Amino acid sequence: MSDPTSPRIFVAQNTEGARRKVAAQVRLYSDAKVWLNARLALIAALALVSAVAALLAANEARTVIGAGGGVLLLIFSFVGANIEKRQRSLAVAVQEEFDTDIFRLPWNSIELNRPSPLIIAKAAARYRGGREKDWYSDTEGTHRPFDVLICQSSNLGWGATTHRIWSWILAAFLAVLVGLGALVALTLDLSGDDILVAFVVPGLAFLKEVIEQMRANFETARAKEAAEAKISTAWAEGMSGKQIPTEETLRLIQNKIMSFRQQNPYVPDWFDKKLHARNEHAMGATAADRVAEAARCGHGEPMQAEKP
Repeated sequence: MSDPTSPRIFVAQNTEGARRKVAAQVRLYSDAKVWLNARLALIAALALVSAVAALLAANEARTVIGAGGGVLLLIFSFVGANIEKRQRSLAVAVQEEFDTDIFRLPWNSIELNRPSPLIIAKAAARYRGGREKDWYSDTEGTHRPFDVLICQSSNLGWGATTHRIWSWILAAFLAVLVGLGALVALTLDLSGDDILVAFVVPGLAFLKEVIEQMRANFETARAKEAAEAKISTAWAEGMSGKQIPTEETLRLIQNKIMSFRQQNPYVPDWFDKKLHARNEHAMGATAADRVAEAARCGHGEPMQAEKP
């Protein structure tokens, strides 16, 4: 019979070095969000200025102002996105190192380079929060590989609902925005050409950002739920004794999680905090249920599973 991962995941994740990595990855993800928020705010502001300038300008200058502003905004959007992507890559690498260390999985050197200890230390020193402890729920005496599966499952299940809700909020915001634009156009009795150069072209960059975020959040929610369903299948087969997940299976699942993190669309911190308690409770309850199931099926320590 297998034993739990040694040292146990709950213990390993709360060592000083592991907590430093959690703090660093949270800080680095926040840095990437700062770039995203700054980019969106500047794009929105410049789009509004370009639209107003185009509306106030003479007809012959309207096209130049609208088109020129739209082109500059698109360029800025792409440049800002690349900077944000670099920050995200650092955060992903740190989080992957944290996971592979406590899960005792091999490093995927093909997909990622290990982050510098200096980068981790500097990012952790800038962290001002309280989420670096108890990152994963306690898998208690659940045997390997099922203790790792419980934690990997929580990675996927945590954000799917949040992504879907945020997508619908963005869709509603986009509908309101288009409605306001149509109302202004009707009030000012603008022609089709005026609407194009005063609203559509200057707003292309901002609309691109909103639509891309909306699409990405919907797709991520669906993909995470599909991946979680596959983990549930692997879990069920393991519990029945039909097929125990191998170390290679764990690494393949981790590769999928890493891929999600590299492409994961962001949700605002304020919105994430609104749902944090609910998501954390659901994750803890699901983990506890699986710990108990593993104990009943002989893949864990029975006495641990009897805890209320």
